[in-house]
Amino acid sequence: MAESLLARAEAFIAAQRPNWPGWAATMLGIGVALYFALPVEPPLWWGIAAAGVSLILAVALRRRALVLLVLAAVTVAALGFAAATLRTITVEAPQLYRSLYRAEVTGRVLEIELLPRSQRVVFDSLAISSEKTGLLPPGETPERVRIRLARVVEPLRIGDWVRLTADLQPPSPPAIPGGFDFRRQAYFEGLGGVGFSLQPPLKIPPPPETGFSPVAAGLAWFDALRLAIGERLQAQLPGPTAGMAMALMVGNQRALTAADVAAMRDSGLAHLTSISGLHIGLAAGIFFFGLRAALALIPPLALRYDIKKWAAVFALAGAAFYAGLAGLPVPTQRALLMSAVFFIAILVDRSPISLRAIAVAAIIVLLWAPEVLVGASFQMSFAAVLGLICAFEATRGLFTRWRQAGQEAPDFLGRLVRVTQRGSTGLAALILSSLVATVMTAPYAAYHFDRLAVYGIAANMLAVPLTGFWVMPWAVIVLIAMPFGLEAWPLVALGWGCDGIIRIAHFFADLPGATLLVPAMPVWGLLAMSAGLIWLCLVIGRGRWLGLAILLVGVMSPLTHEAPDILASGNGKLVAVKDAEGNYRFNSGRAARIAAETWLRRNAQTERLPFPVTGTGSAGGDSCGGAMCRFATTVGYVTVALNETGIAPACWSGRLVIALEPVDRPCPSAERVIDFFDLWRHGTHAIWMKADGSYRIERAFDTGERPWKLQRFPKGRSEPETETPATAAAGAIAQEDGLISTDASGR
Repeated sequence: MAESLLARAEAFIAAQRPNWPGWAATMLGIGVALYFALPVEPPLWWGIAAAGVSLILAVALRRRALVLLVLAAVTVAALGFAAATLRTITVEAPQLYRSLYRAEVTGRVLEIELLPRSQRVVFDSLAISSEKTGLLPPGETPERVRIRLARVVEPLRIGDWVRLTADLQPPSPPAIPGGFDFRRQAYFEGLGGVGFSLQPPLKIPPPPETGFSPVAAGLAWFDALRLAIGERLQAQLPGPTAGMAMALMVGNQRALTAADVAAMRDSGLAHLTSISGLHIGLAAGIFFFGLRAALALIPPLALRYDIKKWAAVFALAGAAFYAGLAGLPVPTQRALLMSAVFFIAILVDRSPISLRAIAVAAIIVLLWAPEVLVGASFQMSFAAVLGLICAFEATRGLFTRWRQAGQEAPDFLGRLVRVTQRGSTGLAALILSSLVATVMTAPYAAYHFDRLAVYGIAANMLAVPLTGFWVMPWAVIVLIAMPFGLEAWPLVALGWGCDGIIRIAHFFADLPGATLLVPAMPVWGLLAMSAGLIWLCLVIGRGRWLGLAILLVGVMSPLTHEAPDILASGNGKLVAVKDAEGNYRFNSGRAARIAAETWLRRNAQTERLPFPVTGTGSAGGDSCGGAMCRFATTVGYVTVALNETGIAPACWSGRLVIALEPVDRPCPSAERVIDFFDLWRHGTHAIWMKADGSYRIERAFDTGERPWKLQRFPKGRSEPETETPATAAAGAIAQEDGLISTDASGR
């Protein structure tokens, strides 16, 4: 019996041989995920030792096929673990641990993003000082900071050296326990602080040159070109139209207005503003088919040479240029790698569309930047491409037979049938691709953004063809015409297409029920859905349908989520308490906007409801005054001291006390006191009340001892921050800049 089962397992694994590269990429991702799931930072030798031991065992036991494959999988996973550990070590750089008010910042302009009414600039080679800290020592000076400039008198260029006064904040920690950690993302981006400046920067002479780096010079050239193109688009197109054009041409999503960003998100078209597989593929296709068609008009070349391979080389170069122009974000890197594999396959006379191509791209990306695995961008882009390739392979025969039907008929009716069938084939392919991409990315949209676009398929069926057949060709023409100053007329046509995309987005976003709010999904639910989708796509044979059962388990996971009953923000300004209907009620309608939006979204709630008014509670015994609020719960009374005056009554009447001010007195009736210093030290507190009278508390900063964790007391320092209105404003803008970014989900 055991031998029979073993033989079946070996036969099943052997049947999967064509998709082994895909499984290798999956195991590599499992190793990376395991690294980020650890509560402590592992030493580098853990991953290396695990890979070495499993490799030695695999060689020693290579005659046992099943054992060999298991050990090979462990080896690949260990390599992913080691790659993530090594990446963390190599990018290590200081991050601010405290707010700096009116800090003097001197540095070099590294990146510039044009916003609708301001600019966002990344500086490196920094010197930072403030009245409270003096000049930061090298061990505490960030490698890079990102500052929003409210005023710019003299235009900045990449490489300029400037001095400015700014309010700086540490990169934001999670707004809720288990939520999106912008501080971790900033760590891997080399970003040590964020902030804003109301005063225009002052250009200063650069220091003596320390050397020349061809790579840095090339990146700086692309950054300068991106900025110049953006400025010309802003000068010649209306604001919203220019924002869409900049997003599609140079990858600057920040140029979009807030209303357009919301419409693109709610209509399911947000992926169009991130230069990824669709855009790189369209640009490469334009270059490939354009050059091939042009060369076909020259018979001596077309008959003597393989112009298809010439066009492939040209298309790959054009795709690489477009990717560089977009700034090489993660989706663009993945798309460029996919394009490279595609065109290299053409050069070596192999099939360019296969699961091996996406597997190779995933392996390269994960080895180069393992941290992208935990981001929404990587997950959604690879899920969409994986689904499209699987759907293409599953339906290739059907579409081929459909297109070939009627080709033998020579008469007019036969030609009409062929035209109709080709048109219907294209329409069916468009519908299928929109459906597959939507289904494959839905789990990740639900997990990271807590919402689904109900009309996403319909919106994509209109916007994607408009982008592919009108906007992208005109964008290429505009780029070609710009060096000669001839872009005015092509820009008009490009503007029409960009306006069309915006109108489609607003039309579907404004329909009733355009978005479906989804309660927060647990991590295990996302893992289950990912496993189910991968199993469906990679497994060969009838066993693949087991993936549907795994997928269904993940789909049901939001039903198991229990939202916290009470939340208190890390800045000590916002408290939310769940009422009898399951909605959060807040002590403030304005404070901690990003935290409030995150809490509401994870609770599938749209409106910030106020605390109950004195004398009218949402449940028996609830009351709220100007200084203290009291709530009846399963654990007894929970009191919230809103200011210093409310501390004494809160302490005398609550079993659990939350104080938004420091508590320096005993609380006789309180079993647990959470005051301002607790919130400041440990971040947002989430509290779950249990029916048996007990409660559970989780804190946002309890993410384990990792290099990116916010350390409030580095090197023995223990003074708390004194927040002024100015630093509070800096924190709000810093959080907005951090949490609403290309890859930030805001969970």
